[in-house]
Amino acid sequence: MFGPASRASQPPRWVRPVHTYSSMLMLLIMLFFTTTGLTLNNRQWLPESVPEQETELVLPESFATTALWQQDPLLAAGQVWQWLKAEQQLAGGEVRFDWTADEGVLFIDVKRPGGYSLAEVIPEEGSVLVTQRGFGWMAVLNDLHMGRYAGPAWSWFIDVSAAVMLLFTLTGFWLVLPMRRKRGRLLAATGLGCVLMAGLYLLILY
Repeated sequence: MFGPASRASQPPRWVRPVHTYSSMLMLLIMLFFTTTGLTLNNRQWLPESVPEQETELVLPESFATTALWQQDPLLAAGQVWQWLKAEQQLAGGEVRFDWTADEGVLFIDVKRPGGYSLAEVIPEEGSVLVTQRGFGWMAVLNDLHMGRYAGPAWSWFIDVSAAVMLLFTLTGFWLVLPMRRKRGRLLAATGLGCVLMAGLYLLILY
């Protein structure tokens, strides 16, 4: 039987289910971020990257002769990019168009997790040179861990995951507080972790 004082010291009823369900929700996500944290800290584990691959293509006449290059070159660039994706099955990512009107050259720079593509398009000559490179599956996972070149949706996913992890951690700490027999040892372990982190940081600085 718990007395009034004991009941008052207990966490609210919603804390335990929130802790449990948030841990289950984040199980695989936490495994992903902890594993990629290791690979990020040990980049020497990365496999050898694939050499650059170059492909020469002929720009379709409909794209080469369109008046959009004078009227709206960015619209023309977007159309060429859609054609390249269909023609070469290029993976998307962060895409940047750079049109130099004086030289009549379009550069399509695509950065994605674990690799990049660069297309040099000369509409007047109808020529396209596509350069691609991938750094392996581990580099893909590392870039996803950092949210690098993964787009706004993945960035939101990282933010939401961090918030749920924070909720999971704080509710776990809340559940520990009423445990009188174990509380001292558990809080000591928490303090030890804080001291280790602070000590290592000071060691790096000084």
